[in-house]
This record gives sequence, C-alpha cells and structure tokens, in this order.
Amino acid sequence: MGETEFSALLVIQNFSPDPFFSAKQQKRLSELMSLWRLGRDHGQALPPEQQAELDTLVEAELRAATARTAALLQQESL
Repeated sequence: MGETEFSALLVIQNFSPDPFFSAKQQKRLSELMSLWRLGRDHGQALPPEQQAELDTLVEAELRAATARTAALLQQESL
C-alpha cells in the first residue's frame, strides 16, 4: 500500500456557552433534539414550526463552531 497523507484539525468542544452560541440557544437546541428523537422513534416528524426552529439552531451552532475555529486559529498565529 502506498503512503496516504492526511491532515486534520480536531476541535473538541466543551459544550459550555460562549459568545458564539448562548446557554439559551444550547438549552433550546437540546429540547428540540429530544423532541426530534422522540418523534423519529415513533415514526413522526416535528411540527413545521419546531422543525424550522431546530434547523435555524443547527445552522447557528455550525456558524458558531466555524467562528470558534477561526478564533482559535487567530490565537495560534499571534
């Protein structure tokens, strides 16, 4: 087998509130994910308004993770 080059940045989140994603957002995301899992286990979907809120929070957490990574990289370059 030939050599395989692999490069990755691993960021371990401690799931504490921060300037990028608040405690209120984390709590609501957790609540909605619990409802989503319960519905999934029973073959049901979330009501559209809850699904939209969940989607928005997931996107916000993704943006927050990106911002955290950028902040870490900026700290490393100083």
